[in-house]
Amino acid sequence: MAQQLPLKEQRTTWKLDERTREAGRRGIASARAALAAHRPEDDHRPQAA
Repeated sequence: MAQQLPLKEQRTTWKLDERTREAGRRGIASARAALAAHRPEDDHRPQAA
């Protein structure tokens, strides 16, 4: 990728209803659980300080 396209500036304020926010929260929780389930116990890499 030699050149990155500039992001278009948006002035939109997102207003999500509670049903949409809850669906997003469930999706994030599901993704985090899936990642945690597949995380190696000991990957032999040093921890960041």
